[in-house]
Amino acid sequence: MNEFKNLLAVADRLLGPKGCPWDRAQTLFTVQPYLLEETHELIEAIDLGDSKKIMEELGDVLFILIFIAKLGEKNAHFTLEESIQTVKDKLIRRHPHVFEGAVVSSSDDVVAQWEEVKKKEGKKHPIDDIPPTLPAAARAQKVIQKMKRYKIAVFKEKMSTAPNLTEHGIAQELWDLIEKMEGIGIDAESALRRICAQYEEKFKKAGDGLMA
Repeated sequence: MNEFKNLLAVADRLLGPKGCPWDRAQTLFTVQPYLLEETHELIEAIDLGDSKKIMEELGDVLFILIFIAKLGEKNAHFTLEESIQTVKDKLIRRHPHVFEGAVVSSSDDVVAQWEEVKKKEGKKHPIDDIPPTLPAAARAQKVIQKMKRYKIAVFKEKMSTAPNLTEHGIAQELWDLIEKMEGIGIDAESALRRICAQYEEKFKKAGDGLMA
């Protein structure tokens, strides 16, 4: 793809000796906020169903990923080629039913197989690969998914019939709601984000002139 090669050339030019001072000053740590911001902008575009905006934001995410890879090359940590090779090998290794003739009969079988492959890769616990920086609702749902997959029952404290208006009590109720959402196939983080957007829109309409 010539367009991809041209984008790589742009990144090299920006980070080169005669490139942009701001870009050349960046590190793997300083670009983290931009990766987060661009990713959220892409998620917003997908929520809006705006194809043009999705295309634009996808390009921004792609470039920040390339930029991170080029920073890795600049500091001799890793190369873009190595990163591509690593993910290619991982995808082949984790899909033996596609590349090696293994037999699966359902999506559940695929997920179980995926977990088994990860064990062989050295994963010591099912939740080890859940990013600690995930938003709380998304992380809770991931933990719930893993618990269900491994048939792990976690005994909850017995709740009284009266409202438990403590931090722990309300948090437990939130966990229970997320567990219910997981049970019927609803992504809690996405659902909460969308309902929040609806209330924000209502607030904007109701609050016209508040800042006047």
